Parts: sequence; C-alpha cells; structure tokens
Amino acid sequence: MYRFLHGFTHRFGRRFRHRFGPAGKQVTLAQMPTGQSGVVVEILGGRMIANRLSSLGIRPGLRVTKVSSMLMRGPVAVQVGSVQLAIGFGMANRIIVELERVPE
Repeated sequence: MYRFLHGFTHRFGRRFRHRFGPAGKQVTLAQMPTGQSGVVVEILGGRMIANRLSSLGIRPGLRVTKVSSMLMRGPVAVQVGSVQLAIGFGMANRIIVELERVPE
C-alpha cells in the first residue's frame, strides 16, 4: 500500500497534495463556492500560464472572489480588486486558493 501511495503522490506531485491534503482549506478556483473569497496560494503550470494569469492580475498572495461559474466546464467569473474577469475552466482548475473563513 505504501509503495502505491508513494508512486501516486510522486507521479502527481503537488496536485494530489493540494486537493487531498490534511489542511482541507485549499481548493482550486473551479471548486470554490460562488461568493466565496480566498487568497491565491499557488499557480500550477508552467511559465506561459503564470505569465498569462499575471497579466490578468491573478498572482499568488492576492485576494480573489468567485462571482459565478457555468455548468459543465464553462468559464469562471472572478473579481480581483475592483476588476471582474472571466477565465476558462482549465485555467481556474490550476489556481490553488486558500479559502477565507466565513463569519458565522
């Protein structure tokens, strides 16, 4: 069993740890509930996607709010500062966000 899990986590690296890690507060932007805010922790991917998201204003350490999303892998609308923008589902799935606590 250990050998399987070690191979699995080694093969899939950070994606496995962020989605199923013990913290439980870090999710992708696509998985984030509508209306929820959070801080961008990491962008999974290469230089091209990091540069593209950086030019849109999405960088690690910034606060984002998910405004809406479409069903069946549609675009995701987010608010960064005072700007609202829509990004594709694939890009939203590569942005790791740490959720903020909702006041109860």
